[in-house]
Amino acid sequence: MTTTDRIGGDTGIWTRLPTSDFLSLYRAVFRVDEISRDTTLKWLSGALLLGFHLTFFDWIYSYSTTVKAVTDGTYVCWPVFQSCKSLIFLSTLSEGYSQSILYMGLFGLLAAAVYAIYLQRWDFVHLIIFVLLLFKIYFTAISYDFKTNFNYLHSTLCFIYLFCPHKLFFAQLWWVAGSFVSAIAKIHPSWLLGQHYTSLKMGLAIFPNGSEAILPSFVILLQMLGAWLLMSSNRFAQRLVLSLFALLYIHYGIQVGYRFPVVELAVLLILFGPWYEPCPRPPLTRSAIPGWSIIAALAVLQLVPHLAQAGERVTNENNIADIFGGPYLFEVNQQCAGEVRRGEQIVRSFEQADARFGCDPYRFWFRAKASLCSAASQKYQITYRRSINGNPFKEIVNEGDLCSLTYRPFVRNAWIKREDEAPVLGRPVQNYVFTRGQRSPSG
Repeated sequence: MTTTDRIGGDTGIWTRLPTSDFLSLYRAVFRVDEISRDTTLKWLSGALLLGFHLTFFDWIYSYSTTVKAVTDGTYVCWPVFQSCKSLIFLSTLSEGYSQSILYMGLFGLLAAAVYAIYLQRWDFVHLIIFVLLLFKIYFTAISYDFKTNFNYLHSTLCFIYLFCPHKLFFAQLWWVAGSFVSAIAKIHPSWLLGQHYTSLKMGLAIFPNGSEAILPSFVILLQMLGAWLLMSSNRFAQRLVLSLFALLYIHYGIQVGYRFPVVELAVLLILFGPWYEPCPRPPLTRSAIPGWSIIAALAVLQLVPHLAQAGERVTNENNIADIFGGPYLFEVNQQCAGEVRRGEQIVRSFEQADARFGCDPYRFWFRAKASLCSAASQKYQITYRRSINGNPFKEIVNEGDLCSLTYRPFVRNAWIKREDEAPVLGRPVQNYVFTRGQRSPSG
């Protein structure tokens, strides 16, 4: 393609730049030519940029990544990196401008990427997405609050787009395989019997009462079996399943919010919509090793929770997928409460009844210890109780010395009780998908 063949002609400054040895090497190493030759990958570039925009829009004023959070003891590090406060140095309004300035710089990169798309400079688009992903990884690494399935899925797709040869095939396979393994994790009474919806005060959106036990089973079948038809050469079957997934995502959006259908539905339609062409055969060459490695890692991370013991499903321990993604898919409606006492006085407490958010004893313990144990001259009692999908509250934490407790990832922590060890403290009331005024887990 010549300079004048590009959209925008030769009016853009980037189109007049000579091709440097660096850019030639960059394009060769990261297979950028795959993007420049494929319409689907070009549109996928836009979907990834949209994902960054929505993510940074949510994060720009977050206190969890600021010096103020460290000072107040409200930050939360990842279990595998509990010293993350050494990397926190920004401030946001009304404490300072540095975080806002940085995010506006990232917004400038997003705008530059859109202009590069207009000029068909896919090497610059690729490089900008690379830089944006690095910043996203930084912010995710210093805040456990950013542990969400949205970020996990978007970041994985960015890795495939940036680093894998055979980008289109592995992006499609990643989506199908991810749907399959997530459905396997849903094979649990909570989903099969519709307990998530029956434990909600408003039940299942749109559908009549009684459909709670039918629709979840249909969704599992669609994700386990139907997802593979998205890569089918049978056009009718492929389009039928695509339409069902599109309707399913729109329905999900009613309960989980606008962000999910905007990003996930866009990716679904781009990968399997108007430009879809079935792959004649899977790539089995040496260059396909990075892609197959990501697919294998996805399967392991999603299937490990399904194999976890029942007690670990309550404590969140040994949950590799929770470390990188989010709560178990069959524990989607959680209610919890925690207290920290000094003698008879409650010095810290919280309640979480919004079904959108999971409950994690680690989060509550970390914040309580960070805010109260800098000078460990006092003893604090910590208690934590949790209910899953309308089942009874169980007191999984009751310890008399908060400041002496430590948390080790991937192994059992004796101070967090298993399901069969925790005493029952009562039953929860039916809750809502959305609790007005609550934006994030308050533990």
